[in-house]
Amino acid sequence: MIPRISSRRPDVESPLRHSAFRMRQSAFGIALCIAHCAACIAPALAAPRSKPEPAGMLTIETTPPHADVFVDRVNRAQTPAELSLRPGPHLVTLRCEGCRPEHRTVTIDDGGRTSLNARLAPVTGILVVTSEPPGADLAIDGVSYGKTPALVTTLPLGSYRADLTLAGYKPKVVEIAMKDRTPVKATASLTSDSATLAIACDLPAVSISLNGVPHGTAPCTIERIPAGEVELSATARGYRPFTQKMLLGEGETRTVTLQLEVQPASLRIVSIPDEARVYVDNDFRGMTPLDIPALEAGTHRIRVEREGFDPNARNLELHPGESTVEEFRLAANTGSLLLTTDPDGVTVLVDGGEVGRTLPAKGQGQGISAPCSITGIAAGEHTVKLVKPGYYETTQNFSVTRGETATLHVKLPRRFIPNYEVVTALGSFKGVFESISPQGITLETHPGVMTLYRKQDIISHRRLPDTAP
Repeated sequence: MIPRISSRRPDVESPLRHSAFRMRQSAFGIALCIAHCAACIAPALAAPRSKPEPAGMLTIETTPPHADVFVDRVNRAQTPAELSLRPGPHLVTLRCEGCRPEHRTVTIDDGGRTSLNARLAPVTGILVVTSEPPGADLAIDGVSYGKTPALVTTLPLGSYRADLTLAGYKPKVVEIAMKDRTPVKATASLTSDSATLAIACDLPAVSISLNGVPHGTAPCTIERIPAGEVELSATARGYRPFTQKMLLGEGETRTVTLQLEVQPASLRIVSIPDEARVYVDNDFRGMTPLDIPALEAGTHRIRVEREGFDPNARNLELHPGESTVEEFRLAANTGSLLLTTDPDGVTVLVDGGEVGRTLPAKGQGQGISAPCSITGIAAGEHTVKLVKPGYYETTQNFSVTRGETATLHVKLPRRFIPNYEVVTALGSFKGVFESISPQGITLETHPGVMTLYRKQDIISHRRLPDTAP
């Protein structure tokens, strides 16, 4: 029981008494408070101490950082983070803006430390790019993604610039924004910056080139030609090359009808034997071998003639631009004579006409001549006359058969006519010159008599005037 404190005011006349009363009152209050506190603390001191709960540590890092960390679906922190978790398995979910969520199961050991490193994959959009016409080259932020139509699924969410280029069309720029996985479709209509050239031609197999680039054969259409000056070329066998420069504008379509000029043919005529006369369509054109550089294409009559041979004629079909070589073999309608003489240097006349002179045989001096061929002799009987100064003229008959060669050897009788003079200390001596050697000069002083005049004895020597060499 707490004693009741009297509220009676002490006497005013007793200050000392009053002071003692106040002191007693204060001590009583302090004792009362101590007793109350002891009553409250005693139960707590009397209760047994509880054991701490088990726990482990989980360290989490992500790329990129600042990802939200959910442990068992409860948001616990942002990476990089260090968490104290109770032992056992836990579901850790990592979420970051612009990245795909990452789910991991980790097991925590009591008092242990576990690390988790995760690279979060960015969220990519779905982009479909088309163009009209298709086939344009697609580049997004400078990186090529093939040709349109194109499906792009590797771009992270965000804004991009798409460049579309196609030969013959102006470049096109398309701005693209992808906010989530909802497919985005970008379409571009390309504006032509080129012209079209339509080529017509009635001739077959005319090859077409534009600015040196082949484009097949006419008729044909060349599209997507860059505007500006171009050069059109056309070639065909047998026709002169065609070239035309023109100025084409953007979007222009132009038609060109080709008219090619026929190229003349060229003809070379050879004959066996050569030096034959050539007639083309009965007009004399020259002697074989003969080149006719420009001859109208078509059929021509060619005739080749030579004296002593049968004429040869035929029709030739010449094509435009073609070069043709034609050979004519002529059949002889005469015979020939193969003549040798003793001595050489003899003038030969056949039927009264001079036809040549026999020559020394190679490697020999004066003596039997080399064979002398006389061609173009009409078939039949003929006379050959052989003349040489110092020898008696000799005439013989011979027969020639068409296409064959007759042979004839003639020895001319020698005349004794002095033609040379040698002067020595003993006098002047005349005779027929025979030879000059290092030993001296040999003369035939009498028919069949040869005299050698020694070199050291000769004062002078000369050929007599009015005598043949």
